[in-house]
Amino acid sequence: MVNIERGVIGDVVREVPEFRIKYKDVFSLQNLYVMMHELLLEEGWLGFEGVEDNEGHTDLETLYSENVFQKGIHSGGKEIWVWWRAKKNYEGRASQYFLLTLDLDWHVVLSQEREILHQGKKMKTQWGELEMFFKPRIISDLGHKWEHNWFLKHVKHTYEHRLMESYIEKMQKDLWRDVYRIQSKVKAYLNLKTWMPTPEPFHPKLTGYEEQF
Repeated sequence: MVNIERGVIGDVVREVPEFRIKYKDVFSLQNLYVMMHELLLEEGWLGFEGVEDNEGHTDLETLYSENVFQKGIHSGGKEIWVWWRAKKNYEGRASQYFLLTLDLDWHVVLSQEREILHQGKKMKTQWGELEMFFKPRIISDLGHKWEHNWFLKHVKHTYEHRLMESYIEKMQKDLWRDVYRIQSKVKAYLNLKTWMPTPEPFHPKLTGYEEQF
């Protein structure tokens, strides 16, 4: 049993290997933050209390922690931790039994405010080291309705590992592709190398300088 988020209880039936991104350079954390919200919404990921519209990300963030260090201590700058927790219905269809989840953790270290000249204008940015961790999972038996049923609890294992085995494998492969696609789009946004062909931008490309929010 696992308490997924905001009272959602179920079992982790499959986990997808973790994806990571590491970046060290000048960037706009605020612009990246906004872009990630748009990207997750475009890919169908919502917060655990959200609805399927632009308000669906009001509850994505479960942690924002910021520490400021003086120079000489950890090289100075800010350390920031951000936790996002999202859910998605497989193929857009709500299920009473299965749910896809994504834990997205941000970790920024050595973050310092910098002002650069871009296209003849001064822009406020950050310089630092950014790591992002993507942890996808497939959750089964939501609310433990089968686990608490005198009959269904005896057939739960057979249902998941025999009757639904191929379906779960397909979900796992599709979930891997979905999160890999998100990782690739973020890498393209940050101009990191990726083995996945980059399609036409899903919105006008921002490198963190063209627009300040």
